[in-house]
Amino acid sequence: MTERTALRVQPASALERQFWLGEQIAPASPANWVLAEVRADGPVDPSALDAALSAVARRHESLRTAFVIERGQLVRTVLAEPVAEPPLRLPAGTGFADAAAALLGADTFDIAAGRVHRAAVAPDDEGATVFLAVHHIAFDGLSQEVFATDLARAYGLAAEGRAAELPVRERPVPVEPAVAQRTELAAHWRTVLAGAADLPVPDDGPAPGQRALARAGLAERRTTCPPAVWQAVCAEARRSACSPFVVLLAAYGGALAGLTGGADFCVGTPVVARSAGQTDELGCLINTVPVRMPELSGPGAVERVWASVRETILGSALPCDEIVRAARTVAGRRMPVFQAVFAFESWHRVEHPAGPVRMHTVPVPPVGAVAEVQLQVCELPDGTLKCVVQAPTTGAWAHRLTDLTDAFRTQLGLLAPASVPAHPLVPEGPA
Repeated sequence: MTERTALRVQPASALERQFWLGEQIAPASPANWVLAEVRADGPVDPSALDAALSAVARRHESLRTAFVIERGQLVRTVLAEPVAEPPLRLPAGTGFADAAAALLGADTFDIAAGRVHRAAVAPDDEGATVFLAVHHIAFDGLSQEVFATDLARAYGLAAEGRAAELPVRERPVPVEPAVAQRTELAAHWRTVLAGAADLPVPDDGPAPGQRALARAGLAERRTTCPPAVWQAVCAEARRSACSPFVVLLAAYGGALAGLTGGADFCVGTPVVARSAGQTDELGCLINTVPVRMPELSGPGAVERVWASVRETILGSALPCDEIVRAARTVAGRRMPVFQAVFAFESWHRVEHPAGPVRMHTVPVPPVGAVAEVQLQVCELPDGTLKCVVQAPTTGAWAHRLTDLTDAFRTQLGLLAPASVPAHPLVPEGPA
């Protein structure tokens, strides 16, 4: 237990318990790390930026929370002050990969002491890029937008010569399903996932165990789809009376099935678990849930995926680890319930005024493997889709990422063939 002054002690949430357990099983796993990126355009004052970063850390309790065991229960202990080193200064023009190498390491985080984040700044002639390394227990994808909003507010104050002070955003006590609801939800998942198959390993290659997967580096391929493809996705969503997310998920499922011959497998996807009062809160406020893939060939595939998504939504209040316990009835599975993950980032990315500076978030990929293969799609403000497909370097998918990316684009191209020109892939090595 940290000796620093504690303001409040609360039970940890279900997802916080999962990340804490993951840290015990595979300490310093990249799967538990996040690297956020915010671009500041304009004449950046380094001292004002340092003050703003400090103000955001003091405002958000997730950035100054320690996780410890008390009386056999994991609790989060909110500290009076954040535990973090001063922002690291990086060379001008430092990109995401180099920032990750500089910030993320085995000794970056200590969640028992409340050291859950560290910032870095790379100045240049046009402004500066801010990187925030955060343990996933304290941060999710949408938190990047919250962080940028508050960083701009605090920087604007500092740039005007005022104290960079923001009101403290207290974290509410986690609310979890009652026992009766939990029992009902577990029964729902046992029905939904009964007999679901594993996703076959491509080419009968190696499948890393969960410990090896958590520690593995990442192979990565990137591509973009032009705005016309996003327009076609939205048109298909309207025709099928569903969301664009469902159309993209169906395309990913079709690509996986085509490359592996798999059927009736599940794809995990993170869903937002924020209440109406948590829109401005930093934290890991998501739940990863499985979607069972139906028959994906022939007409009506999107509608069938939408029906599966509805079943997932009905059970999404049950934490992921309890879904696994409820549905994992077959011994020897490589990963419980799902082996592939799909994430879609579609939130509005705002440009924030900050005195003489403008700030906005930059879409970032995961820095660690959370599945045997994972796809992230980000919708950019102009309608471009930025796609990143990743797999652990030790697994069978590492050498099939180009094929998977091409297959995904092909599935999308079936919606609007004329609007899907070939885009060059940008190969990336291990994260």
